[in-house]
Amino acid sequence: MKTLIFIIILLFTAALITFYALDNPGYVLISRAPWSIEMTLTVFIPLMVAGFFLFYLLLFMIVRLWRIPRDVGRWRGKRQARTAHTSLIQGLTNLAEGNWVEAETQLLAGMRHGESPLLNYLGAAMACEGQGNSEKRDEYLALAHKNAPQHDLAIGMTQAWLQHEARQMEQSLATLNELRAEAPKHRQVLKLLAQVHLELRDWTGLINLIPDLRQSYAMTTREIDELELQAHRELLKLSIPSGRPGVLDKAWNAVPKALRRHPSMIAIYARHLIQQNEVAQAESVLRAAIEDNWDSALVELYGQAQGPSPADQLETAEGWLASHRDDPKLLLTLARLASRSKEENKARGYYETCLTQHGPVDAYRELGNLLEKLGEKDKALNAYRRGLEMVASESRAAPARGPGSSVSRFRAAR
Repeated sequence: MKTLIFIIILLFTAALITFYALDNPGYVLISRAPWSIEMTLTVFIPLMVAGFFLFYLLLFMIVRLWRIPRDVGRWRGKRQARTAHTSLIQGLTNLAEGNWVEAETQLLAGMRHGESPLLNYLGAAMACEGQGNSEKRDEYLALAHKNAPQHDLAIGMTQAWLQHEARQMEQSLATLNELRAEAPKHRQVLKLLAQVHLELRDWTGLINLIPDLRQSYAMTTREIDELELQAHRELLKLSIPSGRPGVLDKAWNAVPKALRRHPSMIAIYARHLIQQNEVAQAESVLRAAIEDNWDSALVELYGQAQGPSPADQLETAEGWLASHRDDPKLLLTLARLASRSKEENKARGYYETCLTQHGPVDAYRELGNLLEKLGEKDKALNAYRRGLEMVASESRAAPARGPGSSVSRFRAAR
């Protein structure tokens, strides 16, 4: 609608101008001796417009001819950039699909004219790692450092990750420590560093990393707590047993106070106390831990702490029976303590009750031993048979565990 109105107005204006020119054509004289030109104004104006148009067209053509080399170069650059971009996209696509050779070829093809060779070099390094060519991978990473030194952190993270994937743990650790010096609170650096320490079983290094993991929120609180617990647990295992007095206590005191209440830590400490014949201390530690926070594994370990007074231990454990009557490991512990206290009938009752509560397979073996002592050989054989059936049933339900399986241990224990 607007276009139609504009055309009508233009035609109306042209008509007015034409009528005015017919009534008053005007007069133009251009004189320069010995020449002179005369014409009406209505002829001069169209000639001027036409002349200006021809002059502009000539000037435009001259400028365009002058700019042809530059325009051709610009067109060629854009074409090369489009080709490089296409090669980069195809290379990254093949990289994601695991087509390592094709990915490397396409990434290298688009590198020369690409806007940012960094992505090409990093992608090519990943492709080489996929092919198992670590030497060529490192060459591409070095070229990435040379061409984009301002992105050292990104290149270093890629390098550390590729070294980790290649199981080059020491090299990955060295790279990550360099990155940590540059960016102490970088989350991904700290997270990968924790993973490398874990796989290297470098428990001291992992423990030293825990405060930074918490401050930077590199992992969830639960994940960090589990790492800290595992590190201290493994470090406590390695700290013992030297046979020298005080080494165990020193290692235990090095554990943070909050973790010293964790059942798995207490279990390790108590086992080593038992191995070092510090049975009274082990019994005291286990009893305090169980009464503070019930744990079936500690209860079972309490039955293995053969203190000087099994009767007192039995009395203590029977005090827990009122609130934990259905715990099969407590019943097994009671049976063991009663057996050591020479109360065979009580021990037999606890073993049988334990088995009715689906207790561990060791209860069948120990009940069989007790029945043999009591002269009930047929019942003892029946207990052994039921134990073997239980082990066989567990073996069918779980993957084979090799020569150290439950069947082997059950027979060896007999």
